[in-house]
Amino acid sequence: MVEFIENKDLFPTAKIVFDTREDDEERSKWHSNRCNSIGGSEIAKVAGFSKYGSALTVFNDKLGLSEKFRGNIHTVFGTRMEPVIKEWLPEDFKKTTDVELKIYDYPYMMVHKDYEYFSANIDGLAHLTQRLVYWENRDTGEIKTIEPGELIGIEIKTGSEFLKKMWAGEEIPDEYYCQVQWYMGITGLKHFLIVYLLGKEVNWKVIPRNEDDIKALFNIGASFWNNNILNKLAPDPSGLECETKEILYRQAIDNDIESSISDGKLSKYKAVDEQIKALEKEKEQLKQLIYLDLKDCKKGSDGTYKISRWTVKKDSIDTKILKEKYPVTYAAVLKGQTEYVSMKISEIK
Repeated sequence: MVEFIENKDLFPTAKIVFDTREDDEERSKWHSNRCNSIGGSEIAKVAGFSKYGSALTVFNDKLGLSEKFRGNIHTVFGTRMEPVIKEWLPEDFKKTTDVELKIYDYPYMMVHKDYEYFSANIDGLAHLTQRLVYWENRDTGEIKTIEPGELIGIEIKTGSEFLKKMWAGEEIPDEYYCQVQWYMGITGLKHFLIVYLLGKEVNWKVIPRNEDDIKALFNIGASFWNNNILNKLAPDPSGLECETKEILYRQAIDNDIESSISDGKLSKYKAVDEQIKALEKEKEQLKQLIYLDLKDCKKGSDGTYKISRWTVKKDSIDTKILKEKYPVTYAAVLKGQTEYVSMKISEIK
């Protein structure tokens, strides 16, 4: 079993808000106020380093302007696997590094003492019984180490084997890097161990504290909080599809009055659309020329990139005939309706 660290004064820069093991009044009050803080899973969105959200989606969530995310199969799996990974990790870590790792749970929601709207809820803490060299430059002799007894943070991620490219070599997804730097900024920790389960394999990487990145994230977080949240001033969208969904969530689309579109946005949209069409045609032409070079071959290369191709067959169904001739079957296999907003831009004559 993973032990708990109960010391509420463990971090001089952080203040405990509540114990996550208890459903007390303070915890209820904290969660009932959606506009309370910026968490580690949100700062990358605010800073523009996430494909799953943006400053606008965080703003909408804080002010209760969007549909609340209630989790999915991936978040449920991650929550269920977290204690299992904590049990596995010390043994795997010892086999790989020959260094013993002791893991602890730290069950507290924290905020920064100077920025009480910056929060952290870390997956765990750990320390090593021996010195660990986690980076070494053999040309210069420079090494980076974690010393025995130093308290380090633990962040656990789970994902599909298809995401291995995101973690290749020294790579770490930007949003996770931002998250652990945010946590180090709040707690004062010098290192985080980010542990990730891809498929059936558990791996880890050491993330050292970076003062410049922490300062940048804190500046972005403070600006977002003071300029957008406190003033209830929505930031501009960044172009993510999830933002479109949230914008439309708040619109009824039932007003026939003609609205004024500012700053020539319709003309710009049409110009971009034409560029996309031209690029799509160029892309298709290049594909055709590649096929001509391949002849009957499945594989090819130009010295820099390689290509492989295969035939894919996919069934298609005439839903109109199915609905007319077999209405009961149609109703049985119908997954539901997909609602979307379509638009058409035409020149005024």
